[in-house]
Amino acid sequence: MAGARRMRFLAAPLAIVLALTMLSVATGGQMARAQEAADAPHPAHIHTGSCADLGEIVAPLTDVTLQTAGEAFGAAAAVPVEESETTVDLSLGDILAAPHAVNIHQSADAIQVYIACGDIGGRVVDGQLSIGLQELNGSGYYGVATLTTEGDKTRVMVFLADQSEAGGEQAAAAPTQAAAPTEAAPATAAPEETVAAEAPTATEAPAAAETPAAAATAQDVPVDIRDFAFSPTPVEIAVGDTVTWTNQDQVPHTATSDIRDVFQSGAISPGSSFSHTFTTAGEFAYHCEFHPNMMGTVVVK
Repeated sequence: MAGARRMRFLAAPLAIVLALTMLSVATGGQMARAQEAADAPHPAHIHTGSCADLGEIVAPLTDVTLQTAGEAFGAAAAVPVEESETTVDLSLGDILAAPHAVNIHQSADAIQVYIACGDIGGRVVDGQLSIGLQELNGSGYYGVATLTTEGDKTRVMVFLADQSEAGGEQAAAAPTQAAAPTEAAPATAAPEETVAAEAPTATEAPAAAETPAAAATAQDVPVDIRDFAFSPTPVEIAVGDTVTWTNQDQVPHTATSDIRDVFQSGAISPGSSFSHTFTTAGEFAYHCEFHPNMMGTVVVK
């Protein structure tokens, strides 16, 4: 029986890799990428709530990363699958008793960017549940997570593959010379789109003459992150002032605007700071990505 159980466990990741390979075939084989092309590790967590409305983190998972141990064999264009394995101190029954989701982040430095997520639910067969991980924010990442009962704990395995980045490398490889002029246009177009999206920026050009005066009076206003709260909040500043958040707690936090394009700090380590200069008037609500109950407001006049 133990041997059969072990074979079933070994077969599950192989089946998942096969499924991801079939996904690549269905999308024109765009997932092909050299096995050595390692991405930054992707932090992962189990949250309360759903992918559409993530709540607090209830269990951190091991970073999802490309396995580099051992020697590579076979086709260089084989689909690389990034993996993570964690045993969490929650039973599968407890996880399923309320809405939960597995959420994957881009990297520790871009913790506010979600790349894949899967709501936890479905049929449990022989103590094991498999869920799909869907792409978020155009990341190109898809995958599968398995949750397996281990007494009063649960073993969580995550398998993730990136199809968009692989397709981009293949597309760029052949037309390198011709692409250079072509890429120049999007390179300039991107800043123009950003300016258009940030309505406040449009008002900054006429105010260029005021910049020297504004720079002379601009202030740096401190906000402490302490005891899982932003202090003070709300904070009132003038246009052109800078707010600097300093993490006084013993765990990482973020200062992330509710409208993500305004400001995103990424992970602020204990003792570290993040600053943002506000160039337009308005009321800007923000929160901590790790602890959604932490909320604050910056009022710019």
